[in-house]
Amino acid sequence: MRLTLALAALGLAVVTPAALAQSTPLTTVRVASGLNRPVFAMSPPGDTERLFVAEQNQADIHIVDLNTNTVLATPFLDLSGLVQTSGNEQGLLGFAFHPDYASNGKFYVNYTASGGGATRIVQYTVSANPDVANAGSAQTVIQISQPQSNHNAGDLFFGPDGNLWIPMGDGGNANDQGSGHAAGGNAQSGATLLGKLLRINVDSLPYTIPADNPYVADGSVLDEIWAFGLRNPFRAGFDPVTGDLWIGDVGQNAREELNFTSAEEIAAVNAGTADPINYGWRCMEGFMCTGLSGCTCNGPDLTLPIDAYTHAAGFSIIGGQMYRGDAIPDLVGTYLYAEHYTNFVLAMRESGGAPEPGYPVEIQGDLAPGGGLSITSIAGMGYDGAGEMYICDLNGGEVFKIVPEGPFLGVGSALAGAAGEPVHFGTGGVAAGQPGALHLRDAAPNATCGLFLSASVGSAAFKGGVLKTIPLIDVIVLGTDANGELDIPWTNTGGFPAGTTLVTQYGVQDAGAPKGVALSNALVTTW
Repeated sequence: MRLTLALAALGLAVVTPAALAQSTPLTTVRVASGLNRPVFAMSPPGDTERLFVAEQNQADIHIVDLNTNTVLATPFLDLSGLVQTSGNEQGLLGFAFHPDYASNGKFYVNYTASGGGATRIVQYTVSANPDVANAGSAQTVIQISQPQSNHNAGDLFFGPDGNLWIPMGDGGNANDQGSGHAAGGNAQSGATLLGKLLRINVDSLPYTIPADNPYVADGSVLDEIWAFGLRNPFRAGFDPVTGDLWIGDVGQNAREELNFTSAEEIAAVNAGTADPINYGWRCMEGFMCTGLSGCTCNGPDLTLPIDAYTHAAGFSIIGGQMYRGDAIPDLVGTYLYAEHYTNFVLAMRESGGAPEPGYPVEIQGDLAPGGGLSITSIAGMGYDGAGEMYICDLNGGEVFKIVPEGPFLGVGSALAGAAGEPVHFGTGGVAAGQPGALHLRDAAPNATCGLFLSASVGSAAFKGGVLKTIPLIDVIVLGTDANGELDIPWTNTGGFPAGTTLVTQYGVQDAGAPKGVALSNALVTTW
């Protein structure tokens, strides 16, 4: 079939983008249940078949087989007996795989240790069985005493620099004061690691201090400290593409805040050309002055959050992840984060250190799984080796995957041009009588483009921006508008037979792209 005939059969026509929906509908599917307070989930780099889930009170890590959505019976790691779980904020709280996990088998856990509740970071290695860790390989990386049982934070993650970053809570209690708290608060004291963002090198143990940590030449500040002013940064992490840093910091009585530090700011701090970062607790809570000592409210040395919301909306922010998967192309570059108690999920897009117009936006309604299921008490948002995102429902004992709702599935990555990476996605439906559309965004303006059409992906997906040899049906020449956009809508496809598959991808003339052509991701549409 010629593509022109296919378009006619589908009732397709190029129209002005402004009249159409601008985003892929979303939903969630449950991939695991029956877990004991699942607090975080992630996969080793590049692993698309297994999802590792930490159980807070059970103090173990389980593996979910993503091919069957079943939890393996044998835990990957069992830490019971080593972990104190008497407080609501204690337990096994986080873990991270070394960037070279495939070759060195190293991973790291963050838990509150039995016999006092100190934060303990421990390195383990995998055994000869890839589904079971070597429990005898434990090496303590660092242990930090906690004066109270709350504000343990619990996250840890590797940065693009290969170092291990550890956000620490202020030690607990209220207002960062009381027994075990410095005058002016732990978060503003250089003599304690509490209330800070730490940065260490764990390629060998004992760990070492990166030479460009901002306080290595300051005898009054501990060398591990990279940033001041955190209260209870329960979830944080880097954008794997840009290197930007996002931190969700749980507030005291009035505000929950989301902090953002760009890769450029991080590089400047490390180079000594910019002042170190101070996120402002305890003299500030979100954008609000607390009246507490320790720092100067709205002082020039403080970094204000990119977003904050009041306790009329929620009481415990859960930092999330930047979506960098393939399945939902127009969600790429969107940061998702959540609220633990009131169960909303927010989507944030950033430009120049500030929210893009219209963001953040609540999307929890879009993520409802249906079928009598619900997502509540969100404790973590993780990702697999393909960059697809998951939500941990703490009290429900479930893990859900964010997926596109409808017949459209993104495949592969794009090849960028001067206008960025062209994004190809679909909205609506393809069943008989359903309207829908194919969309192109972030392409070069007023550019000639070719729409490639195939009946299947073929032997390889569209990866790395390279158009693989596939059984092409045809190519149609189109053009983008002044905004670099193009839409092809339909009011009724006529209802192709069930199982019919079309694969589409755009090639766009762009002088800033290799060989003058930018490529979008591919899109698989299934009837």
